[in-house]
Amino acid sequence: MLVTRRWESHPANSPDLILQFFGNEFHGYGDDMPETLRRLTELLGYEKEEDGAGMNAAKKIAAELNRRKDDIPAFRRLRCLKLDQLNEFLFSTKLNPPIGDQVHHDMHAPLSHYFIHTSLNSYFTGNVFGKYSILPIIEALEQGVRVVELDLWPDGRGSICVRPSWNFEKPLKLQECLDSIKEHAFTKCTYPLIITFKDGLKPELQSKATQMIQQTFNHMVYHHDPHSLEVFPSPQQLRNKILISRRPPKELLYANDDDGKVGVRNGVEIRQHPADPNYQSLVSFHVVEPRGMLQNVLTGKANKIQRPGWYETDIISFTQKRFLRTRPQRKLLIYAPYKPQRAWMHGAQLIALSRKEEKEKLWLMQGMFRANGGCGYVKKPDFLLNAGPSGVFYPTVNPVVVKILKVKIYMGDGWIVDFKKRIGRLSKPDLYVRISIAGVPHDENIMKTTVKNNEWTPTWGEEFTFPLTYPDLALISFEVYDYEVSTADAFCGQTCLPVSELIEGIRAVPLYDERGKACSSTMLLTRFKWS
Repeated sequence: MLVTRRWESHPANSPDLILQFFGNEFHGYGDDMPETLRRLTELLGYEKEEDGAGMNAAKKIAAELNRRKDDIPAFRRLRCLKLDQLNEFLFSTKLNPPIGDQVHHDMHAPLSHYFIHTSLNSYFTGNVFGKYSILPIIEALEQGVRVVELDLWPDGRGSICVRPSWNFEKPLKLQECLDSIKEHAFTKCTYPLIITFKDGLKPELQSKATQMIQQTFNHMVYHHDPHSLEVFPSPQQLRNKILISRRPPKELLYANDDDGKVGVRNGVEIRQHPADPNYQSLVSFHVVEPRGMLQNVLTGKANKIQRPGWYETDIISFTQKRFLRTRPQRKLLIYAPYKPQRAWMHGAQLIALSRKEEKEKLWLMQGMFRANGGCGYVKKPDFLLNAGPSGVFYPTVNPVVVKILKVKIYMGDGWIVDFKKRIGRLSKPDLYVRISIAGVPHDENIMKTTVKNNEWTPTWGEEFTFPLTYPDLALISFEVYDYEVSTADAFCGQTCLPVSELIEGIRAVPLYDERGKACSSTMLLTRFKWS
């Protein structure tokens, strides 16, 4: 529920822009006009833009309200539009969201044509020294993750446990992980779930794992020899299916750094590893992981890249039919810097991130997969699917701005509910918004609003312009902080959204906490406009 507080506006600041477009029923409210709505009318009233964006936004709100008046309970009861109902609609992140919530991409293309929501260390509860639990697996599945990872090892008593190879905290039992996956695999969506087993099992335990998997999932497991498939089935064809992937054997793209030449070899290195044939027959999904210089290119660690090397053009063609997975490189139990957007722009489908670490990168991952109704599968842009040897896509060569996104931050609300304990009962926050674009290098940008001192319901009315060369790969982030003079600024909410899915007009943008859980009340009222 939107929380507001009473405030005194200057007598001269009372434009009737909202009233013009929403009918005579608004007249006569005077001081009873909801505070947030009053502030919006003032902000819109001050707009003197040549393109009339503010006026057009108000007209769109009126048209949207008329179209959706039956969606709001209060509208149905009163059969007429009142200020309270306008306030309810305009500031509701559910009724007036920034992006849609329905699956709308073509789901009949081969599986390799999609970015897939992937988790790393799916059973970790915290950092690398933390304990393990089925709860992070359940949380990931409920948030739309479509690839989970389990490390299988002998437990020393003739059975199988789940734990990493380098840590000996109390492990999980494989069966409890499988049971949890089965129960929650398709609660968020019915598109296929991929389970990656990273195992150090001998053949006799592999045989035992095979029995457990078959007994748990039965007909849900998709069986097919991946080497005999020219084209992988589509997400639509694989609905409610479990796909099994395995490491090892590790299929690697590897790089040769001799003479400065880095490339994808024609051959694929396979490290031979004894395997139970029934266990191996479960594997229907093979993924390649890059190594060496190619890994650095895909994760953003390489030095400046001015032109595409042949290894990069090849990798984009490679990912049109085969699967590529990247993950942060870990050194001494610490993950190195990692840019998931670099891997996406090369067509890599599976970008593996821990849900408990690298929070800024995790926010980008969550933003990417809010697209397409949050189903965990996002169709790649056509320029990644159609690129060929003679005309390969590469975003650092001859960039051309194709769209300009204008973002206006009007105001925000809800911090008094969600962040009062963190900010303090006797103080008011000094809030500002950090707006950034993540995507291809030429599109990346960071801007900030001014700081609004001592305000629980700040009003900014500031507009920012972002020229974009590849908007289909761009993500926009909003991070709110409480400015501090002598210490680090305090976090007060964030969200990340796929730029290509933004709905034009004035929208209520929901904010989330550091772990990605939705705040109950905190939001930003923002206008999006394309030109």
